[in-house]
Amino acid sequence: MRERAVVAQDQLTSHLAEELNSRMYVLSLVAAIFLPLGFLTGLLGINVGGIPGAENPGSFGIFVVGLVVLVALELWYFRRRRWL
Repeated sequence: MRERAVVAQDQLTSHLAEELNSRMYVLSLVAAIFLPLGFLTGLLGINVGGIPGAENPGSFGIFVVGLVVLVALELWYFRRRRWL
């Protein structure tokens, strides 16, 4: 009886570890997608002189399109590597 309980506990522990690994995998993929976006928006969000495109009224739109392209490239790369 004791051995069966140990086997059942090992199976439960293994199942919980697999669930934790899959959740951590999803969390790391989300972080990998949004970390560059946060860095770029934070870098260009500071109020100092000399920010590229500060004089151009269409620079915000260009920046947003660039971020969308960056996310699309990241998703393409992750799917190509079969991470998604």
